[in-house]
This record gives sequence, C-alpha cells and structure tokens, in this order.
Amino acid sequence: MHKKHMKLAALAALTVGAGLLAVSSTGLKALGVEELAGKHISHYVSDDMLLNADKDPHNWLHYGRDYEGTRYSPLSQINQDNIGDMVPKWNLSFGVIGAQDSQVMAVNGRLYVTSSHNRVWALEGRTGEVIWKYVRSLPGDLGPKLCCGSVNRGVAVYKDMLFMATLDTHMVAFNNETGKIVWEKKLGDYKTGEIFTSMPIVVDGKVMIGNSGGDLGANAGAIYALDPETGELLWKTHTVPVTGKEDIAKTWGKGSWKTAGGTPWLPPTYDKDTGLILWGVGNPVPDFDGSVRPGDNLYTGSTVGIDPKDGKIKGHFQYTPNDTWDYDGTNEAIVITDKLDRSVYIHADRNGHLYSIDRKTFKCNWVKPMQRVNWVSSFGENCRPNVNPDKKPQVGKETNDIAPTLGGGKEWHPAAYSKRTGMVYVPGIDMSMDIKAKKQEFKPGQWFLATETIRLNPGNGYIKAFDATSGDLKWARYQNTPATSGMLATGGGLVFTGDAEGIFRALKDTTGETLWEYNVGTGVHSNPTSYMIGDTQYVAVLVGPGGGSLWPLVYGKFLSKHSKGGGLFVFALHKK
Repeated sequence: MHKKHMKLAALAALTVGAGLLAVSSTGLKALGVEELAGKHISHYVSDDMLLNADKDPHNWLHYGRDYEGTRYSPLSQINQDNIGDMVPKWNLSFGVIGAQDSQVMAVNGRLYVTSSHNRVWALEGRTGEVIWKYVRSLPGDLGPKLCCGSVNRGVAVYKDMLFMATLDTHMVAFNNETGKIVWEKKLGDYKTGEIFTSMPIVVDGKVMIGNSGGDLGANAGAIYALDPETGELLWKTHTVPVTGKEDIAKTWGKGSWKTAGGTPWLPPTYDKDTGLILWGVGNPVPDFDGSVRPGDNLYTGSTVGIDPKDGKIKGHFQYTPNDTWDYDGTNEAIVITDKLDRSVYIHADRNGHLYSIDRKTFKCNWVKPMQRVNWVSSFGENCRPNVNPDKKPQVGKETNDIAPTLGGGKEWHPAAYSKRTGMVYVPGIDMSMDIKAKKQEFKPGQWFLATETIRLNPGNGYIKAFDATSGDLKWARYQNTPATSGMLATGGGLVFTGDAEGIFRALKDTTGETLWEYNVGTGVHSNPTSYMIGDTQYVAVLVGPGGGSLWPLVYGKFLSKHSKGGGLFVFALHKK
C-alpha cells in the first residue's frame, strides 16, 4: 500500500469515546506513534483569546472587556432605535446583602460572577440556570478589617480555570466546569489589615492580584504574580518602600515609609504596545495628616508601569503628591490611540481631574477638571499640582469646603471609552468636605486615618462625556445621588449606567439623552457588561448598594424604604 494510503487508513481507525481521541493498536503501529490522544475542554480561554479580546464581540474576558480597559462592546443589536424594546430576561438572587461591586464575565455562552462574601456562580448565559456555586467560609473576626464591606470585583478567566482573590488574602483557582478547587494559595494575613477585593488579571501566562487595606498602615501595597497551574509565587512587587533602602524611600520624610499604605486595590489594564501593566496605587497613610510624612510619598497616588515578566516598575505618573485628602490614585488607565495619533492612557482621578498621559514616556499631555475643584490652585511642569494651602487639612484646625470629597470627583467605578465617538464617559461626584486632622499614634492592624472630623457637604452626581483627545466636555447628565455604577459603551450608540436609587438606564452616547430606564429595586454599585449568545445580545448588571460609596451617608433616607439584597439582572430585546 502507498505510504499516503497507509496513513489515511490508520487515521480512519481513530475511535472517539469519553471525550478522548484514541487510536487502534494497528493504527498506532502504522503511524509509528506511541500515543495519539486529545481532550476537549469546554469554555477554554486561551492566551490568544485574552490578547485579542478587543476584537471579540461575543465575550467579556477582562475587567474592562479588553486589556485596554475601554469597557466598549462593539455589539449593536441593541441600539438607539430599539432600546425601548429591551426587557429583563432573567434574574438571580445572590442571597446576600452588602455591596455588589462585581460584574459578569462571559465565555462562549457561559457566565461567571461573584458576589459579596466571596461567593461564585457559573451560569448558563441564556437562561440563568445555575451550573455550579461556591460559598466561601470567611473568618469570624474579619469584619473590623474591612474598609468598605465584604466586596469582591470578580473572577479572572484563563484556560480551564477561574481565579478569585478572597477577603482573607487567598487566591483560589477553580475548575471552570465543576467548580472544584484546583489549588488555593495563602498570600497574606488579614489580621494585619491586608485583604483582597480586586479582580485578578492574567498577563504573560501569570495570574496577578494587587492587595487592599492600606488605611490600616501595617499593610504595604503589593502586587503578587502566581503560576496559574500551581499557585506558586513567581514574584512580588511592593508599590511603596518596605526596607528604607529603595530610591523612592527618599520621598518619605521622617521614616514614614514604615507605615506607607499605597495599596493597588483596583484591577489594572495592559498596554500591548509597551508590554507594561498600568496599575493604580492608592493613598498614603495616615490619610489626612501629611505633616508626619513630608515628601511626594511615591508611588502613592500614581499609575505605575510594571513589566509582567519580573514585576519591575519601569515608569510612573503621580497625580497627587503628598496626598492629604484620601484621593487615592487607583482608578483605571484606559489605553487608547487618540485622534492626534498619540499613544496615551486616559485617567479620571479621584482628585477631580481627567488626565491624558503618554504611555511611552509617562509625560502628561493635559489635565482638565471634571467638576468644581479647589484643593489645587494651578498646575506646573508635567501637570504637577500646586496645592491651595487654604484647602490642605491641618492638625487641630477644621478646613472647610474642600472639593472634591475623599470619595473623589470620580470614585472607583470605571469609566468607559467609546471607539465609536472617541469620548470617555465618567461617573462622578460634585461635592465637598470639611476635614479636621489630628495626631494619631500608629498601632498595627488598626485604622490610621489621623482625623477627628469628616463632614460631607450637599452636592450631586453626574455622568459626563469628555473628548478623549482634548479633554473638552461634550455633554453632562446630572443626577440626585453620587454616581455609583461603572460605565458601558456600545456600538449601538448607547451608554449604560446605574445609580444609587436603583435605576439602570441607557443614554445616547453623543448627547447624554436618556433613552431607557428600568427600576431594579435596589441600588446599583457594579459594572454593566454585554455579551452575545447565538443571535442575541445581552446586557448584564449586578444590583445591591453599599461598599465604599459615600451616598448612604448623605442619602440615608433611601435605605429606610429600600433593601440591600444582592442579585443579577440580564436584559435583551423583547423579540429575542
């Protein structure tokens, strides 16, 4: 027999069983192969899928849908013309209270979502049928260590696994089909104040997480990189000094690096062009007494560029040197090429300003206020703020009407960038605060704020659209409460967002006009996402208020008539 025919005959002897390809002994001998086998894994997420998530309209594979963090879905089945026909298709009760800061991840028809208290669900995307569920048993003494409730921001998806970081400082890897734990790795000690509230990210074949809990002082900001197959720690990078020998320790006067804070507590983005992960770093501590930590306090209030291979920091931009307002700096860096063909990232900071930063040099192109801001009087070279001394908190003196509040001009809820309009959509807060700082002795594992008065003054929330090339304001939509929902922009010309009063809505992306609203019955504190199964586009949003948002402090009457129960709503067009 001809060699080609022999090979075909051997291949014809392949038999299929139990999901495996097997060859008969005759076929193996004919092929000269000792073993020929393969295994099918449903809902597998490859490196290629993660890398090209921006070109995949059906799935939602990253925190911001793509590595760039745009939160832009090109799906247009639901659009400005038919949004009035969008209705809820199904909903799921989480059976827990507390803030729901998470979001839906979608992989080829399968959904994965977390709730507060570190619960995980795998769901059928069309119907909401529960495929499996995980409920974590958390330590009973964990509560006092939680700044902003028992929140979690979601799972990372990679290969045949899901990864969740827990409040008690573990990383847990699950089998995506069964929910069984593949491995679990303890990374820190929650008793020091270190916790995990963020969604992990997978880059360069590594699963990474930034820690939370810097306000307790004993916990230095850190990023962990693990082997996704085994949980082995590959590298750990601190975002603040931990030995005093680092170059940046010089920016912490009086030895204040010993209680630095500076946790990278939100998910990062990834710049495929430079190969750097853009990770935001939080506030220094004590929060409001800057006199005990003179200097810029690097890398707090900054975005740092991290090499995923070894964790080394290759560059940074600091928004708020010597932050004494708790403005943080962890908000997302949205990676874009603007209309001037500049490689930039756009960052809406809690200090009340919108920035355009060069991704290669970390130099500032421009900075624009997003609402009333008075803590800064002007900007110098490279957009360095010149602080208004009348609005800097001082020990023993009450400083009034500081704008914005510690919740920021924009809190943690992510903005979205539309590739359709070239605009960035920002959920914001236009309020001010009164602060009276005090001297406070540091005690490990205890709150280290150094303030005796925090008073929030009346204000409002907003959704604003800014031109991402110039920073110019294009439209604004004001609301009664601070904006407490992340944003979603779509190819259908829509911008989705929710509010603390329980209204989930769709806006026209070019004007901000309200085109559709739905009352979910409780506050929205999460990030809407969109995915497609078959010929149907879906929009998903978690509901359940709370967490670190300031709105319950100033709109307390809302909770006298509403409940905090958490859940998930999924919408689609009525005809589908």
